[in-house]
Amino acid sequence: MRKCIFIIPYFGRLPDSFPVFLKTCGPNKDFDFLLFTDDDRPFDYPENFRVIPKTFDQIRELIQSKFDFEISLERPYKLCDYKPAYGYIFEDYINDHLFWGHCDIDTILGDLGQFLTDDLLSRYDKLFCLGHMILYRNTPENNRMFMKKADGRELYREYFSTNEITAFDETWGRNPSVHTIFEEYGLPSFNEDWSVNFKILPTAFTEVKYRAGTNSFEILPRKKTVFTWENGKVFRHEIQGGEYIRREEMYMHFQSRKMRFSKKVPESDYFQVVPNRFIPLKQGIDNMKAFKAHCGPHLCFHYFEIKWGRLMKRIRKSKKGTGNNKASPSG
Repeated sequence: MRKCIFIIPYFGRLPDSFPVFLKTCGPNKDFDFLLFTDDDRPFDYPENFRVIPKTFDQIRELIQSKFDFEISLERPYKLCDYKPAYGYIFEDYINDHLFWGHCDIDTILGDLGQFLTDDLLSRYDKLFCLGHMILYRNTPENNRMFMKKADGRELYREYFSTNEITAFDETWGRNPSVHTIFEEYGLPSFNEDWSVNFKILPTAFTEVKYRAGTNSFEILPRKKTVFTWENGKVFRHEIQGGEYIRREEMYMHFQSRKMRFSKKVPESDYFQVVPNRFIPLKQGIDNMKAFKAHCGPHLCFHYFEIKWGRLMKRIRKSKKGTGNNKASPSG
């Protein structure tokens, strides 16, 4: 059987950085990706990526057919609340996989197999608790855990019946989530945060890390750091105690960042990651001299783009009436 399949429903125009995401999926040969989308543009999809053309209405009809009550799914963004149910909703597509998961496409992936080892997967029914990447053991019982009660409530019925964003998929805020269910039933869950995840603001990369022991988010001190993707791996480059340190990371998440890139990036085996773009490199970074050559400042208008975007959103909402949006530290 295959190790894991990531289920990704996405409707509307796929983001401009999607080709870079695809570039980082390809080297992960033990992991498959299943995209449901209405964007029929040709992309250079790797062999482990399957695309199922579907409209949002078709997916909504499929989801509705799985439940005996009327669901609320007026807009694609609400799909984030249905993520814990993907193993149940799309069960016909995942029979050949030990695990299924969901991941955001505003990410770049490193060598997933280096972190998601057979030993780790053998010990847990659920891995991680932030919405940009979570994995579940692919069994009929585990895929229906989201239906169990938590705090005496059938959360999925409540959350699937409202158009509000409830963050059912992840640990964030005060709402109980699918993570609460796994905790209450004592199922083995791995809750450490192995992502490189950035705050939306400021412009400079400012990492935020979920601390499972305290169920809180910590903003990490800002350091002079260089991030690269090199032949299927993500690396963090820093100076610690006067010494150059190169450390492998699992993946990076860029919530609400418009990441630009040239056509050379998807064709390159190496690229650097800065706060607003991917930059092709001729070779990787593995020493102090190369680190210093790539740690300079980069012109970026991310702050102003975010502020302008938020202003335009408020104007649109004021014209259309009230609305709701989710913006968590984890994305």
